[in-house]
Amino acid sequence: MLGFRAAGASKSVIGSNQSPGDAEAPSPAEPPLAPSTGVAPAVPDPAASAASAAPAVRRPGAFRRFLEWFWQGRAMAELRAGGRAGSPRALELVRRAWRSVELAERALTPVPRLLHGAADAEARELARQGLFWALAAEATLRREATQPSANETLARFSGLALLELWADAERSLLVGAAGSDGALHLLEVSLRVGDFADFGDLSPEEQARQARDLLTFVRNLIGLLEAPRVNLDRFWTRRVLRVGGGVAVLLGLVVLALSLRSQQENARDWARGRPYRTSSVYPNVGCKSPEQDCAASPFYFFHTMEEEHAWIEIDLGAKRRFSAVKLVNREDCCADRATPLAFEVSLDHNKWHEVARRTEVFNTWTQDFAPQNARWVRVILLRKSALHLRRVSVLR
Repeated sequence: MLGFRAAGASKSVIGSNQSPGDAEAPSPAEPPLAPSTGVAPAVPDPAASAASAAPAVRRPGAFRRFLEWFWQGRAMAELRAGGRAGSPRALELVRRAWRSVELAERALTPVPRLLHGAADAEARELARQGLFWALAAEATLRREATQPSANETLARFSGLALLELWADAERSLLVGAAGSDGALHLLEVSLRVGDFADFGDLSPEEQARQARDLLTFVRNLIGLLEAPRVNLDRFWTRRVLRVGGGVAVLLGLVVLALSLRSQQENARDWARGRPYRTSSVYPNVGCKSPEQDCAASPFYFFHTMEEEHAWIEIDLGAKRRFSAVKLVNREDCCADRATPLAFEVSLDHNKWHEVARRTEVFNTWTQDFAPQNARWVRVILLRKSALHLRRVSVLR
């Protein structure tokens, strides 16, 4: 919510340097002429000297400006530091003002219509109550702006009259709510009409006009009081949106990077889409060759029986050159079954040559080795167990 500063300090007035009856003060002596040229020496300009001596103010760098735009910490701190965001006491007064305004609006446009005539006089009294609470909130905000630690209670307004709060309020704020000095003067005149009994003697047209004008003024005044609170909420909303947007962008970049990495790896994989066979087949599980991904078996693409030296063999289709292997273990359980194992290659499908070995349990294992030329590759267990893997990639 908005708070308002007290009136600024008055300017000092410089008086005469003579007292009554004193003789006229002699004028300062003329500067002596230079003996050689006859020209008066130059007198340095104090303003220019001060300007040259003052350090240049450095503009914040691009990163700091971006950080302030992104986080808006300084703007939010300024709102809080000036007490303009509103304390619980001020917020309670504003809530009372809004309740009075809402009741006044319902009295002006009742649904269903009242049986005994318009309630403009009653609406005007409710609007006056709303104005009282709005002016009380303005006074509270002004006091908090100058004395942030003041322990003020709402009870201090109980003995004040509406016109006392009006006279104490900041004039520029009232003019802003009314729209002009003339409109504010007319409104002030209408407020000096006494209680509701005196107001009831006015014509119905005048009652309706005053009620609506006052209600509009109170609404505008509350809006001005709440402007800093609204700005603070906007700052928070922008911060949340920007932080959320930044996180979304970062996540998108991460997903994009992983996707590109996966595409690059797939492009390097000689085993992708190539037929395979296994030493044995566990019934009714796994994918069908050459698939290594299928909905029927999301955690592994093949499963052998428990046996000595279970293996899976992949035909690369032709002699290929590669220098790395990547194995992804079964993803739901039983990762220890896949070790120890060896990765072997063959050019003629008869003689096999081991190029990599793994003895420790793994989730994903990537092993580089010297470049090989082979058509067939094989992953073979070095003990008795069942073999099941999520993926086998042979990387060029």
